[in-house]
Amino acid sequence: MRKPTFPTILKSAFLAGALALSPLAWADDDRDVEGRIESINQQAGSFVVNGMTIYTDRETDYDDDLERFTDLKVGQKVEVDYVIRDGRHIAKEIELDD
Repeated sequence: MRKPTFPTILKSAFLAGALALSPLAWADDDRDVEGRIESINQQAGSFVVNGMTIYTDRETDYDDDLERFTDLKVGQKVEVDYVIRDGRHIAKEIELDD
């Protein structure tokens, strides 16, 4: 097996650094929150958990016994995976929490 040359190592390091710093690498910086739904805003398609307003969109995935936004109820304990887009918390996945 040949030993890698310095230019090969340098190219590999540069490529790894460029990929790590690219916007695509950071585009889906998933976060999550767990807690009870405190309030729901039907018109905005949003709800509040632990004081955080979370918005839903057409791509939000609902799990467990949840199929759509209207299945959410105040007092339900949920776990929400979300991303921050344009300063808003956008739900990627909502599931009931035990």
